[in-house]
Amino acid sequence: MGSVFLETGITSATLQVLLDRFSNFALKELGLLFGVDDDIRKLERTLLRIQVLVDDIESQHFINSNQAWQAWLQDIKSVSFDADDLLDRIDLELMRLNSNNTSSLGSHTQVRDIVFSSLKSLSIPHKLCEIQKRLDGMLDEVDRQFMIEIVKKKYPHSHSSSLVEESSVIGRDDDKRKIVEMLLWDGEGVNVDVISIVGMGGIGKTTLAKLVYNDADVVTRFNFRIWISVSVDYDVVRITKSIVESAMGKRLKFSELDPIQVTLQNILRGKRFLLVLDDMWNENMSDWDVLRSPFSVGLPGSKVLVTSRSSIVSTIVATTTDPYHLQPLSDEDCWELIAKRALLNRNVDGKEKLVAIGEKIAEKCEGIPLAAKTIGSVLRFKFAESEWEALLESKMWDFPEYKTEVFPALRLSYNYLPAPLKKCFAYCSIFPHNYEFEKDDLVHMWMAEGFIQPQGMKRIEDIGNDYFDNLFWRCFFYFSHVNYLDQHVYHMHGLIHELAQLVSTDICFQMEDGMSHLLPIYRNARHSSVLSQDIQPMTLQVFQRYRCLRTFMLFCRNGSHIVEFLFDLFQNLQCLRVLNLSSTGIFELPDSIENLKHLRYLNVSKTNIKKLPESIANLNGLETLKIQHCFNFLELPKHMKNLVKLRHLDLDIKRQLSSMPLELGKLTSLQTLHAFIVGKEEGCQIGEFQKLRNLRGRICITNLENVVNLRDAKEAMLDKKPYLDRLELQWNEFKGGLVEQEVLAGLQPHYRLKELQVTNYGGFMFPGWLTDPSLCKLVSICLESCQECKVLPPLGLLPALKSLHIYQMHGLVSVDHGFCGLGMNHRVKGFPSLESLTFHDMPNLEVWTGLNAEDMPHLCQLIVVDCPKLICLPSIHFLSSLQNLEISRCPILQSLPDEGLPDSLKALIILDSAILKERCRQGGVDWSKIRAIPKIEIDYVEIPLQGRDG
Repeated sequence: MGSVFLETGITSATLQVLLDRFSNFALKELGLLFGVDDDIRKLERTLLRIQVLVDDIESQHFINSNQAWQAWLQDIKSVSFDADDLLDRIDLELMRLNSNNTSSLGSHTQVRDIVFSSLKSLSIPHKLCEIQKRLDGMLDEVDRQFMIEIVKKKYPHSHSSSLVEESSVIGRDDDKRKIVEMLLWDGEGVNVDVISIVGMGGIGKTTLAKLVYNDADVVTRFNFRIWISVSVDYDVVRITKSIVESAMGKRLKFSELDPIQVTLQNILRGKRFLLVLDDMWNENMSDWDVLRSPFSVGLPGSKVLVTSRSSIVSTIVATTTDPYHLQPLSDEDCWELIAKRALLNRNVDGKEKLVAIGEKIAEKCEGIPLAAKTIGSVLRFKFAESEWEALLESKMWDFPEYKTEVFPALRLSYNYLPAPLKKCFAYCSIFPHNYEFEKDDLVHMWMAEGFIQPQGMKRIEDIGNDYFDNLFWRCFFYFSHVNYLDQHVYHMHGLIHELAQLVSTDICFQMEDGMSHLLPIYRNARHSSVLSQDIQPMTLQVFQRYRCLRTFMLFCRNGSHIVEFLFDLFQNLQCLRVLNLSSTGIFELPDSIENLKHLRYLNVSKTNIKKLPESIANLNGLETLKIQHCFNFLELPKHMKNLVKLRHLDLDIKRQLSSMPLELGKLTSLQTLHAFIVGKEEGCQIGEFQKLRNLRGRICITNLENVVNLRDAKEAMLDKKPYLDRLELQWNEFKGGLVEQEVLAGLQPHYRLKELQVTNYGGFMFPGWLTDPSLCKLVSICLESCQECKVLPPLGLLPALKSLHIYQMHGLVSVDHGFCGLGMNHRVKGFPSLESLTFHDMPNLEVWTGLNAEDMPHLCQLIVVDCPKLICLPSIHFLSSLQNLEISRCPILQSLPDEGLPDSLKALIILDSAILKERCRQGGVDWSKIRAIPKIEIDYVEIPLQGRDG
């Protein structure tokens, strides 16, 4: 009998979600209505019994048996999904009846009869009995056949030693140098500094720790060194005893914690020691506090070096040194590791061709040395070019050596996850390799699938964010970049993605071109994606038989021709909860989308779609609707108000839409709304905004010219939207300065607002709320095209403002001390937190004065661009934090300030400013003011430091 890999935790998490739904009060009330309350209670008890069994099975990870357990777990998941679908149908039908205001039809008895008649069509009693029968059969099957095969197993305790063959280690010289420097540093104010090395399994943390442990300077530095392999089984007594026995060179006869720790204190007192705790998993602060308590008696300069896969561990053990996040090797280093094992410096026919193939194979390791070593071992006895090409074209897990060497190391991280996180991680297997995703988007998919378990009154999105962060901290997700909206974008390492595919083979599958013949294998699948360069309708027809699919994602750049096929698809896949058609090129959705009653997440971003079908308003359960970057999009459905469960309407269209649908204010669950287009008299008015009290994140309110007075503006109640972080207020037509002043005055935001942008404002002055110090969290302001304003407000009064950008203020002639708030309060320090200030395209600005010595103490960057009438700058020599100064296209600016520039300045850029250019050339009048600045660039020519004259 062979070992069977189990998708540990997924079945348990699926059952828990179902049990949470069965405990719902409304469901039990419904049971009484139908006379099936006893059936529901029996089904709940059966599910609890099964969950105990499942937890027992899944805690073992490997079972010495045939594949019967695997099949049994798959069947449990299947019936759990079916039961969840039934409960979903009941919820949606009740929601539909409620939205139709059945209470207006008559007495309570009449309403009950309507509900009973409607739900009877779902055959609830029959389907409950059917599910009960299937579960009873599965319990009988366990009792008869499999119980004798349960073998209890704990997490395996892996062991490591401090010995290393340095010649076999490639590409870690720089990492070793940095860690050694940390170990040799005396530290600041702590006797024992803790250094942690963090990274995914197989990346080489233990190997790096061995290198530094055996470094000659490290050996000389410490009185003694101790190496302890901690692993998953975190036992304070065991670990402390091992430290003592290693230091003493003999075994202890007692096993109580107190005498062991006293002994350890006596050993460490007055010594400079290095303790390596390799492969630490424990994330409990109290457990760590107990373990480290004897360490404090060591001499200053003592060090503890911890290796871990978890950033949570590194945070718990941290003292003064930041964690060291170990990065993957280069492809060249991976090939060198492969070659050391595969070629062994032997002469092989066609070696040059093998090297070329091997270098491509090395890319598949994605910087993981364990993978490279394993591949090297696989290739060691393969000399034919065809054999190397076969490995290049194969998935890594197709090779037994890979399953036994690499994936156990990765799988241990997965096994240690809580059950709900296992389900969320496995779901990511349907993404393409190297797919990049935003945190919020993935959390919204998890929500749609019901993966996130409620926690009291905590917002479900916040729980999902915690799930995501935990996976990120444990190296399942990697940070990629920040996008243009300042959102963090993430990806999965290739080997981690393959692990996700391996642990989810029975519920998730990904179809690529040429794989349609394999689809029958995935009969129990619930989540699927299709990857294709040029998808054909015939390719997708096979999906119509998978009526239980809950997720369908299409990754295809040229899918505009599949619209007709979507009609049939939506007729058949009526259990879908997540539908992602983004970037497919489709230009419309069929009306049959209303058949997707369970749909909770719909993404049609980056398509050619012009409008959504009106039938979409019948999707009562829809929670997330994404319509980003649809540049042809013109119209939202008229009856959007029916989508009462909608939480996230993610659209960035501001100018294509003329208005929002009427009665949008009925969507009181709405939390994400990036654009609100104010309609004219017949359109959606700004008053609808009043009821959207749960909005958060960023929003642009545009077409404000359609708001005609202060009263209407106040109806938006922006001051009652505490969760909004970024607010953009935008006019597109000029309605008159006084009217727009009234409107802006009425749009006062909540004091928690962090970022504000005002665009095309036609008022002559700004309202008082803009400079109210109570806006204590406002860190960024952008005033753009406010062309009628002649005076800048006293923005220096804002205590937290860090970034201020002022563009195209054509009416502004001068800036004086009032800008910093001096006229408002003589003792004020203007702009106490400002770091970046930009004046851009100010055609009539002539003079800027009024800076005092205490103003802008943290200003790092000052940019003055396109100010053709500007004559002088204020004194800035006292701006002790200023590092970058740019002056561009200011042709009549007479000189730099007489007092000179601050000593902190690191870069000066002068572009297309003729007078200033002449004065700042070498030997010019202002040259003495700038010659010591490290970087000077004048009209795109940098003046090198070497050779600057006096």
